[in-house]
Amino acid sequence: MAINLNKINLQKEKVINLKKSNGMTTEAPAQVVLVLDFSYSMGLLYQDNTVQTVVETILPFGLAFDDNGEVDTYIFETGYKKIAQPITLKNLEGYVDREIVKKHKMGATNYAPVLEAIYQDFVKTKGFFNFSSSSQMDYPVYIIFITDGNNGDRNSTEEIVRKMSEKAFFIQFIGIGSEKFEFLDRLDNLSGRKIDNANFFKVSDIRKMTDDQLYNGLMNEYPSWYQLAKKMQLFKK
Repeated sequence: MAINLNKINLQKEKVINLKKSNGMTTEAPAQVVLVLDFSYSMGLLYQDNTVQTVVETILPFGLAFDDNGEVDTYIFETGYKKIAQPITLKNLEGYVDREIVKKHKMGATNYAPVLEAIYQDFVKTKGFFNFSSSSQMDYPVYIIFITDGNNGDRNSTEEIVRKMSEKAFFIQFIGIGSEKFEFLDRLDNLSGRKIDNANFFKVSDIRKMTDDQLYNGLMNEYPSWYQLAKKMQLFKK
């Protein structure tokens, strides 16, 4: 099915309006990063096109924050992979099947390796936003982290979330399915951080979630984090 550009533009406008209503300027740039669970239990959601639909809904969110017109994408299982091609309007159609399902193998569930990789990629390398290893980043990084199950590396995950709180990283965890997600609840209130840099919400069936519900969830805590992180000079712009 061809991508509906009118729908994407309307979705982008919804996000821009949410930014305004939450006291953010229409610019307020950020690099949006999508992190997808690629463990065995997610198999059906990849097969029935649910993950592709989520990707198509997330891209307009990214476009509302990021003028480079792309969303960097990572998958995780026991380890992680950074997907070579970011999500863009040009490659959005069939992205999940082409760039993820046909190229990578599923595994178990660990959170820390992919979060550590994102930290390294955006703090210690120079890219579109000219990030550097200095104490202050140029722009914040908004991580949308979607999973359907609990992980096997809780201590190391807590460590990397604490480390990311020293920099301009915000992590929005989304738990999908029937799990109780006690660990993600704990991360939402994790002690020992420089700033509260994580939020969590649960969705029993993401296929039934409307665009408005998703975008409101994504903007529940980010604006307040953004204002505080800006005041603390975690980023420049």
